[in-house]
Amino acid sequence: MSRLFESFGEGADEAELPIGSPLSDEPDVLASDAFGEPDFSGEETVSLLADDEEETGARPAHAHPPLSLNDAEEPAVTPAFDGTRAYDIPDFEKDAKDLDAYEDSKRRYQRQQLASAETAIQTSFAQKRDTLQREIKNGKSFEDERRTAAQYTTRAYANAYPIHVDKKGVNPPSFFENLFSFGRAGRLYRAAFVAAEALDQLRQAMRKREEQLGALDEQLKRAVYLKEEAIKKSLESESGLNEFHERPEIKPVFKRIEKVKKERAEYAKRLERGVVTDEEQRDRAMAEQKLIPTELPIMGAIIGKVARFGNLAYFQLRDLEKKESLLSYDPRLDPLRNCVFDVYSVAGTVAAKLKRNDNGTAFRVADHFKACWRNQDKAEELYSQHRAALREDRGLEPMEPRNANEAEIIERLANLSSLVDGGQSAQGQGHTLSRQEGAAS
Repeated sequence: MSRLFESFGEGADEAELPIGSPLSDEPDVLASDAFGEPDFSGEETVSLLADDEEETGARPAHAHPPLSLNDAEEPAVTPAFDGTRAYDIPDFEKDAKDLDAYEDSKRRYQRQQLASAETAIQTSFAQKRDTLQREIKNGKSFEDERRTAAQYTTRAYANAYPIHVDKKGVNPPSFFENLFSFGRAGRLYRAAFVAAEALDQLRQAMRKREEQLGALDEQLKRAVYLKEEAIKKSLESESGLNEFHERPEIKPVFKRIEKVKKERAEYAKRLERGVVTDEEQRDRAMAEQKLIPTELPIMGAIIGKVARFGNLAYFQLRDLEKKESLLSYDPRLDPLRNCVFDVYSVAGTVAAKLKRNDNGTAFRVADHFKACWRNQDKAEELYSQHRAALREDRGLEPMEPRNANEAEIIERLANLSSLVDGGQSAQGQGHTLSRQEGAAS
């Protein structure tokens, strides 16, 4: 086996040959370019079995029989995968659409209520603004008249009694001045005082109106905010929700939402009581997370995590198209947790190999995250979480493959895993994200 690969230390090349399973009795031959495009000519069949298979020419007792891609007879599958379930799996995609439709309807209803309320508030404030502007305009016209009257009466009083008029205003005449003038001094003073007082009151009223006019914008914003909060609280109250749910366009959606919530609550209670089977937990998770059983081809895939459902355990794979699938757990595949691999069929053979870039360099696990998430920060964050989870759920009991197709995939990956030297020096261990991330790892 030493001729098939070199050292798997940091920066070393990956295994140079794909792991294949022949579907015929023809002798095993090596592919001319294990890391290039698959050769479909049929002249060179990709094949590499375990050491005991090479020596004896037969499969070990525990190995599954060869898989023909054209076999009409499919092996029996477990009841959890064949659709004959004793439980119902919700249509999570449809339920999510109903929930989104309900929330969108609620937001539209809030916006409609707020728009109507805001229109009424703006109309009310527009009327207040017009009233204040009209009062200020009228006040200015009266101001000219009252200013003229105040100036005339003050000047007449100042001409007769200059000592009683200063910058602060007019002062009343003395008793004798009023007496000797037969009341004329008092009449001049009262006329000047009343005119000045009327002008001052008018100016105070105008200033008050101008202040009110200036404060209208802030009052309008606050009124709209308070109305928005009131509408939100009304939709949180029982009466407000009932009014919203009774609307003709909302009633059918709300009934579906209530049915969904009831089913979720009942499932949570059954799960808490421990009466939910492992298969149901798995099938619900697959439906909710859009997971599928692993099928060929698998290109640029990594083991994202081990998904556990009670006593059931699966490798959760993710390929470069971000499609995720479940592969029955087998501890022989643990060394591949830090590798990027391809599993495909070529010339009637199922083959597995570590992935390379187009230029022949090793395709790292970090490269997988960079390819799936273009945002560098997001890719580094997810890659860090992935590395932290590499040590979890190792060495579990192997799962029975669901069918011969999956068994063949597992066998090919197990052969590939044996080349990775127990995962301690796998080529996927290095990465090309950033120097900081490399130092942290």
